[in-house]
Amino acid sequence: MDQSGRAVLGRGAPEWRTPSGQPLDFPASPSLAGRLHGWGPPQGGTHMSAKQTARTKEAQETGEGGGRTHLARMDGGGGGKLEQPRYVDGWRAGKPAEDPEKMKRWGLVTARPSEFLVHMRRGRVREVSGQGASCFKLPGDSVAIVPTSIQRLQFTADQVTHEKVGVQVTGLAVYRISDPLVAFRMLNFSFPERAQEKLAELLREMFVGAARRLVANMSVEECLSKRKEGIAAELVREIAPVLSGRGRLEDQTDAGWGVILDTIEIQDVRVLSSTVFANMQARFRHEQERQAREAELAKERFVHREETEAERQLSLQRLAAEEEVRQTKQTAEEQARLEALAVEARVAEAKLAQERTLKQEQATVEREVALAKMAAEQEVRQKKQVADEQAKLDALSAESRLADAKVVSERALAVSRAQVEMEKLQREQDAEVARQRVALEKLKREQDTEAGRAKLELEKLKLAQESEAAQAKIELVRLQRAQEAENAKAQMELARQQREQELELSRQRHEQEVELAKLRREQEEAGAKAQLELERLRREHEQATAWHEVQMAAHQQEAERLHAELQVVQARRFIVETEVAIAELSVRKDQAQQELELGKARALRDIENSVSPEVIQMTLAQQLPQVAAAFQQKMGEVHVTAVDGANPFGYIAAAVEGVMGLARSAGLKTPASPLAPPAQ
Repeated sequence: MDQSGRAVLGRGAPEWRTPSGQPLDFPASPSLAGRLHGWGPPQGGTHMSAKQTARTKEAQETGEGGGRTHLARMDGGGGGKLEQPRYVDGWRAGKPAEDPEKMKRWGLVTARPSEFLVHMRRGRVREVSGQGASCFKLPGDSVAIVPTSIQRLQFTADQVTHEKVGVQVTGLAVYRISDPLVAFRMLNFSFPERAQEKLAELLREMFVGAARRLVANMSVEECLSKRKEGIAAELVREIAPVLSGRGRLEDQTDAGWGVILDTIEIQDVRVLSSTVFANMQARFRHEQERQAREAELAKERFVHREETEAERQLSLQRLAAEEEVRQTKQTAEEQARLEALAVEARVAEAKLAQERTLKQEQATVEREVALAKMAAEQEVRQKKQVADEQAKLDALSAESRLADAKVVSERALAVSRAQVEMEKLQREQDAEVARQRVALEKLKREQDTEAGRAKLELEKLKLAQESEAAQAKIELVRLQRAQEAENAKAQMELARQQREQELELSRQRHEQEVELAKLRREQEEAGAKAQLELERLRREHEQATAWHEVQMAAHQQEAERLHAELQVVQARRFIVETEVAIAELSVRKDQAQQELELGKARALRDIENSVSPEVIQMTLAQQLPQVAAAFQQKMGEVHVTAVDGANPFGYIAAAVEGVMGLARSAGLKTPASPLAPPAQ
């Protein structure tokens, strides 16, 4: 290096810092400083020559007025790395500062693991060269340190497309030096920092030029949509072969820089004209707005449809519940009406049966009374007739005492027979009385059976009332369940409104507040409606309960009334049956007495008929005047006309025959007519 360069290194060397930002503290020993900067010999060496001493003094004098380079590392713009410290003055002013360990004129030079050391002596590469190697540099040797780590490069290219639209393309390239023995011949890696900077600037210019050429032949749409295959892939395909040639040390004509381009990524493609970009976005923006509007409309339609469906379902459920309640109420009313009609029908039937029974009993009693009256009248007539006949007989007895003496024995026999008949009749009467007692006992048993049946009917009525009470309880439970169902529906409605409220919260703030207020009003209205509905159901339930209680009380009263009427009817029936039984006994007693009298009279007639024909003729002769008196009439002049030779006195015979018929009807035996024609 020349004198100016050594002065810069000695006086204006960069301030090296650790990765944590702390400055490296170099000892102030002149020998250590000389070893670090390569100015003096190592310890134990010879003294500097006079020429070197003069250069050192000149450099010190030159560097007194120069500033000190600050190595504050900042985020760079071109290469994307931290900005490197640069020399401020001297012939390398503005160039990146180099590592003093790599710039020794002689001494031990060591490369980092990510660097390749090339040691040349007498124009040839020594074998000590290698990755991370170290060597001892003599004053006549050349040492180049080539970094082999991955490098990044960012480039930006502005170009007009074939549509005459300005486009700015920003990309990132990743490359590395793969063949340092080729690369150190292309660039002067004696100053490795500067060589890397030159390589980055060269690659950036190549990328910018190639990118501009590609963009000029593409449309804006292709630049925006085909970054990888349209720009990045073409850049790699075009520049990668130039960098990674197959150069060899002994062949100086082969292409290649010993650099491999790993990848190129297009980071940004920006349209410079905001108007063009807005126009390009207009179609997509309109499409997105249309889709957003369609989605919003679809959501509104869905919400409206769900609300309509929910309202319809709620209306249907409400109508179904009302219809069920109405049908249940109607069924209950019809059942109550039918039961009332059945009770009325039973009462009317009982009344009709009672009236019919009373009428029948009354008719029977009247008929029996009439029969008894007729029997009594007949008996009176018979007694009167018997008395008359007895009087007549008594009148005739005086005349026929002689004849009576003859028939005393026969009459005594007849009397004994009559007594036997009377005893027989008495026994029959006793048997009839026993039968009447048995009938009365049977009637009492039937009455007891009827009373048991009435009790059973009363028990059935009580069971029906209990079933009605159970039905009322079931109706109460059903109403409670319906009320719980209405509460659940109201809760579901509230939950649905809350979900709708949460859905509407995604909208804009103003619409959200308006919709929230609307939902709150609807919720309050729904709550009020639900409260009113619950109150209505409670009132209906109370009314139904009161109605059922009234019905049960009415049924109880009706049952008690029917029971009382049944008891009254049974008592009346018992009284009537008792009276009928008494009347029947009286009638039978009268009949028995009449039959006894008739038997007595018949026995007397038999006795009378058992007398001799002379007595009969005498009696008939005695009675003929009375018979004649009965048939007495004033005939005056009688004209008799005989027709076809008839007997003119035939009417007399006919009259006598009529009188004899009356006698025979009275029980008298008359002799047969001697003139009667023989039987055919």
